[in-house]
Amino acid sequence: MREQKQRAEALYKGLMAAALAPEAYAALVVPDDMDHRVQMVALHAALLTWQMPLRKDKALRQLPQLIHAFVFDGFDAALRETGVGDASIARRVRKMGEHYYGLGTSAAKALSSGKAERENSLRDLLKRNGVTAPGCEDDLARHFAALAEMFEVAPSEGFLAGEAPWEPYPATSRRGVAKP
Repeated sequence: MREQKQRAEALYKGLMAAALAPEAYAALVVPDDMDHRVQMVALHAALLTWQMPLRKDKALRQLPQLIHAFVFDGFDAALRETGVGDASIARRVRKMGEHYYGLGTSAAKALSSGKAERENSLRDLLKRNGVTAPGCEDDLARHFAALAEMFEVAPSEGFLAGEAPWEPYPATSRRGVAKP
């Protein structure tokens, strides 16, 4: 179990680094506030855990539950760091959890929609949930669809080593034009 927790923690750290990387926020594709950061964590967690239950290795199929536990511990810690009092922590974490699981479930469904439809499904999901700034859904959907393809072909051994094939969001402006 200790080895599984170490794997999950390493995968969690990679997921958080990807979800909170400044590129999408700096490019004004995703608003930089607590709610949108929770949404980005949910999307990245969904991407990370979406295929694990389908893989042959039993140890890999058990990782999503541990990764989700680390995410919730992180939510709790983030709220405490922002000064939220003990009396309202549980209520706030529960609300964050509802958003996290709701968006994560929808994201997993969009990711599973097949390669041909995946980008459109992700774009609709992003727009419907207000994840991006208006008009920026295409950029983020394209990024997540490309990541999904990398995750599909990534060997299980990498995940078992605590590594996932995260690629940073490309440094772009709101209009999708590459910055110099």
